[in-house]
Formats: sequence, C-alpha cells, structure tokens
Amino acid sequence: MNKSGAMLTQYALEQLGISHTFGIPGVQNAEIYHQLNQSEQITPLLVNHEMNAAFMADAVSRSKAGSVGTMLIVSGSGVTHAISGIGEAYLAGIPLLIIAGASSQPSANSQPSANSEQSGYPSIDAKEILKPLTKAIFNISDHQQIVETLYNAYRIATSDRPGPVFVEIPLDIQVLSADIDGPLPLFTEGTDDQIEAINDVDLDSVATQLLKAESPGIVVGWGAVDAQAQVIALAQQIGAPVCTTLSGVSSFPAQHPLHAGMIFGPAAVPSAENAFKNCDCLLAIGTNLNEADTANGSAELPENIIYITNDKSSSDAQEAATALHGNIQQIATDLLYKLQEQQPAAISRKALVDDIANHKALFKKEWLGHNSRGLVNPAVFFDKLRAAVSDDAIIITDDGLHTYLAAELLPINSPRSFISPSSFNAMGYCIPAVNAAKIVNPSKQVIGILGDGAMLMSGMEALTAVRENLGTIYCIFNDGKLSRINHSQRVSDSQSTCTKLGNINWGAFADSIECGYIPVRHNNDIEIALRHALETAAHNQPVFLDITIDYSRHSNYAQGVEKTNAARFSSANKLGMLGRAIVRKLTG
Repeated sequence: MNKSGAMLTQYALEQLGISHTFGIPGVQNAEIYHQLNQSEQITPLLVNHEMNAAFMADAVSRSKAGSVGTMLIVSGSGVTHAISGIGEAYLAGIPLLIIAGASSQPSANSQPSANSEQSGYPSIDAKEILKPLTKAIFNISDHQQIVETLYNAYRIATSDRPGPVFVEIPLDIQVLSADIDGPLPLFTEGTDDQIEAINDVDLDSVATQLLKAESPGIVVGWGAVDAQAQVIALAQQIGAPVCTTLSGVSSFPAQHPLHAGMIFGPAAVPSAENAFKNCDCLLAIGTNLNEADTANGSAELPENIIYITNDKSSSDAQEAATALHGNIQQIATDLLYKLQEQQPAAISRKALVDDIANHKALFKKEWLGHNSRGLVNPAVFFDKLRAAVSDDAIIITDDGLHTYLAAELLPINSPRSFISPSSFNAMGYCIPAVNAAKIVNPSKQVIGILGDGAMLMSGMEALTAVRENLGTIYCIFNDGKLSRINHSQRVSDSQSTCTKLGNINWGAFADSIECGYIPVRHNNDIEIALRHALETAAHNQPVFLDITIDYSRHSNYAQGVEKTNAARFSSANKLGMLGRAIVRKLTG
C-alpha cells in the first residue's frame, strides 16, 4: 500500500476523532493542509497568529469532554509564537496535540548546508524549547511511524495528568509516498481494565479520616470537572462545604447549598472563608493546591489533607499527605461506597448551610448596592448575564481583574461552563478560545469576558468568527487601562506607567470587520444590550458589548493576594514604601 506522509497524517487524525485543526499554513506543512482539505471529517481552521491557535486548541479540550485540541503549525517561528498557549495548557493539565511541519531531512549523502550550525549560522531547535512545556516529543523519520506515533501522542496527551504532546513531521515525508505494511491500524483507547484500583485499606483510611473530622471540607479543581455528580454525592454524605479553585469554578454547581464559593482563606468570599475557618480535614479533588489554586498561597492549609488526583507525579506536599492517584471519578465513587459502609446516613449540617446562604446573600446585597458612579457595576452586569443566558452557556474569561470578579459574582452550575487562563495568566486567551468553544459546541451560547488590554492583543481573531459565521459574544470590560497591572503598581508603590491604553473606538473596529457592536454605559443599559446581543448571535453574527466598567471595588481574591504579598515584605521595606508613597503624594 503506497501512501504519502500527509495521507497517513489525515488517516490517523480521523481515527482519533479530530474535527478541527488550528494554525497557519506554511511551506513546511502545506502538504498536510492540502490533504486535510480533502477530509470530510476534519476542518483545518486558519488563525491570525499561532498563539491564538494554541488558545483555540486549548479551548476545544476544555469546553467539550472527550475532545483533544489539535494544532497544525510549522516548526521554528510557529512554535515560538505558540509558546504562551502551549505553556498555559501544560500548567493547567489540558491535552493538546501539536503537529508541526519541519524542513526536509538531509539525505545520507548530503553535505551540511551553508545555513547549518556547523557553518556557524545560528539555528533554533523547537524541540529543545518545548521540552519543559510538553509531556512528550516525537520526531518522525519514516512513513511507517506516522500513524502509531500520532496514536501514542494522543494517548500520552490524555493519560494521567493531561498535557501537550509535540509531533514533528519533515516536509519530504509529508510529500513523498512509500510502501506501508497494511492494513493501517485502527485506533483503540485504553480500557477500564487498565485503570488501577485503589487499595481498600487506603480507601477505608480516607473514609475514617473524613468521618472523624469535626469540620471536613472539600476543594475541587479543574481535574474534577467531569466528576461533578460524584463530588456532590461525597459532599452530601459527609455534610462538607465545597469551594473551588479559580480554574475549577465549574467543577461544583453554585446553586448547591454546600457550595461555599471560590477558594478558602483570607482571599475568599465571606461564605467560603467562614465555612472553611475551622476545617480540620481537607479533601482536595483534582487540584494539587499550588499557588494559583490558593491565591498565591494566602490560604492556610490544615495539617490533614487528602488528595484525589489523576497526576501520578506527586508534589512534596502530597508526599507528606494522603494521596489517591488514578481515575478521579472512579476513586470518588469508591470512596463514597466506603463512607456509606461506615456511616450509612448522610450527615446533615443545617447551621453550615444556613450560614453559607446568609453570607452569600449579604455579599450580593453589598455588591449590588455599591456606588459605581454612573458606570456599570460588575455585580449588576453578572446578575443580568446569569438571568439572560442558559444554564449550560459557556463563559470564557481572559486574564485580568474581570476574571476574579466573574469567578466570585457569576454563579456557574454546569461542568465546563467556566474557562479561564488562570494557570499561566496568559493575556489574549479569550477571543480565540470563545471562537473555538463555539465551533465545537455550536448549540450552546458562548460568551467571552475580557479587558480592553486583552482585546488589543488578540481582537483581530474576531475575524475568524466573522469568516466562520459564529454567533459569539465578546464582553469588553473597558476602562482604558491595563487595570490589573495599574492596580498592582499602586498597591506596591510603583509608578503607574505604561498602563494607559487611551480611548479606543471599538465601534469603528467592529464595523470594519463586520461584527455587531452594542455600547453599555450604565446599569440600565445592560438588560436590553444582552437581549440584543443574544438575538444577534443567534443569527450567527459575532457581536461586541463595549462595557464601561467600574473597577472601584475589587474582588476579594485580588485584595487577599495583595495583603499576602504585602505581608511578605520586611518591616523596613514596608516603612520605606510608605515613605516613598507620602513623598509622591506630596510632590505629585
């Protein structure tokens, strides 16, 4: 059987169930693009920048269970452009399949070219750059390797703690044909038999610790996003409050009485801070409680922590604690049975539930009553947004102050309905991610929330939404500044320079690329604007909501992080900063 490398790549991707690839065609990968254009299953999507391709692939994996985002780029500059998106996926544990076309392999008899390192000309090895950001790297050197290598790359990307895998295919292998030992193999996923069972003794021990605890608590991260039903059952069985990490906001429904809020500790909302104040046994599901998951380490962890994670590589903290590694859904189910064996009746904590509800109601009342000086109050906006969209609508944020406000003020109930680039804080994520989420979830409402600074970074990717007739909504929280940086500079007594963006005519930009445009200047504009935006999006036209946002009240998360960072300075440094602040105040 005679097949070109490009044909074999198409076959493997179709077997893997890939529906879209994201990237930019170049000399080194044009043959694969040409081949994929013949596919009835796969649609190669042109993006405006490889960083956006990485963000789109990331959003495919996050927004649709069982999907793996796939990039098709060139090695070299295509890789370096995509690094931020690949880094975000790696740190967040998101599976990506990265296929890169590369220059042809030198023949056995060829001499080094004038451009090689041996001639003193510098070159960049993309594979070396990607080593710390990927789970595995493959370099195809023979046609016979392509199909099985892509299958293997997919399995690695999706197994244990998921992450990006890189496969480089030289141009000559893409173009030329070779005899392949047939028939071509079919792809088979791992079976349940390959899932390692957790020792009964370990499960019994964990169940005993949870039931003996006076104030157990559960924190869930992104890794628990597909185990929502199991986490609900565990929480109800032991009567434990549940908080989420920033990335894990959609891993537990906000409408559940035991939902306390995002994170715990001084950076949490009051309902979560109080619910976890006396926690003496913490069950961490789908999170390793790193700095991003604990608001820069502001949350004080109890001595007794139990981890349930799919990540077999343990951190130092996990080594010192109890950790169950494997399939999170299965472990949570097995643990529930053990709890029911030891304590058949679910534990009721009415006082806890009432306390959570009361703190939530008071927090919302305070926010809705905040004087936003004629601008748009974030709490009012999120309140109206929640009422306007479906419960399974996908909300995607960028990186900025709006991210924390959305996580604290917008109730999320459905799995995979809140996505943010919170592991690497990569600005520019939202617009391309919204596009990709809409492509693979065409029947769902997909709404992006981003700052005007992030809009400047990747706003041109809205052209993809126009070209593909995507009914997407981009909510621009507009205040003319890089607000998160501006605020942190004021807190740390730095000069607030290079943060002003100026007055940008987003309406003119929207008109120029044939997007809808709706300004939202006051709270009274919100409801009508959202209705208009949803109607426009329903007719497959992307639309911008230009929201004049009020950032005068900060999220609890941001304030908690600031206090934690300030506490790390010595007394002498604090006095010095105070002195400089007074001088600058007096001198202007």
